[in-house]
Parts: sequence; structure tokens; C-alpha cells
Amino acid sequence: MDGPRIILVADGSRPSGCRVRRSGRLRRTGPLKRVGALRRTGGPTRRTPLLRAPVSRASDAQRAKVLGRRCLVCGARPVDPAHLVSRALGGCDQPDCVVALCRIHHRAFDRGALDLLPRLEPDHRRELAHAVEHLGLVGALRRVTGRRWRAGERAEAA
Repeated sequence: MDGPRIILVADGSRPSGCRVRRSGRLRRTGPLKRVGALRRTGGPTRRTPLLRAPVSRASDAQRAKVLGRRCLVCGARPVDPAHLVSRALGGCDQPDCVVALCRIHHRAFDRGALDLLPRLEPDHRRELAHAVEHLGLVGALRRVTGRRWRAGERAEAA
């Protein structure tokens, strides 16, 4: 690299070998040295507020189904009606489309971090069958387990 190197410092410090003139400009007085990595002080400012997409509520029949039940994972109360097939993926308002999960496990399931398959078998086969109707077998396995399944793959022994 020939010629002077330009060093940008975002935290307000000056590169070594430079001093500030009265005008506020930097003047080179010696060889430039690397001060450190660039640091981000802040990202771009959003001019419009970030709004959350409206969430369609569970139907009255779905709410009635989970009323008085305990979370499938931890047994806590109160519970939310958690859609096995989200509405964005084609879920419906039928009671078979939801299971009872506490708020913590509901959010983990929606993130794909919770495997519900061991907890749904054999007591909730009706809900699993309903999910298979919407997504097919492989799609329902992907949604319920939170992992990628390929045709012909076998479940690992737990």
C-alpha cells in the first residue's frame, strides 16, 4: 500500500501522530498508527415506529378447549391455546388445531426450540392428525418437533 492510510475512529479519540488545530481539523505530524478496530456507536435511527403485526386471536371454541387444563410440558396454569399449525401456515379455528401450553413454552414452541412430539403421543393423536391434514406428514413433523425432517428419515431413539 502506497500513500497515507486513513484511519477512522468512531469513539472520538484521535489516531496517534495527529493533533487538533484550532479549526478542529486533524493535521498529520508523524506516521499514522492503527488505534484499534472501528466501533459502532449506534445504528441508523428509525423514523417510523416498528409495529407488530396484528395477531388473530384463538377462536372461542379453542379457548374453551384449553380452559382449566395444564401445560403439556410443565403442568403450570394458566395456559394459552397454542396452534400446532399457525394461521400463517394455514391453521384454522377448529379446537383440534390447538394444545394447552403455558406462555413460556408457547413462545419456545413458536420459535422452534421445543419438541412437542413426545408430549403429544399418544394422548393428543387427534391434534397431530389435524396438523397432518394441514401440512402433510413431513411438514407436521417439522412444525411439531422444531427440526428439519426429510422423507425416509427415521426418528432417533430417545
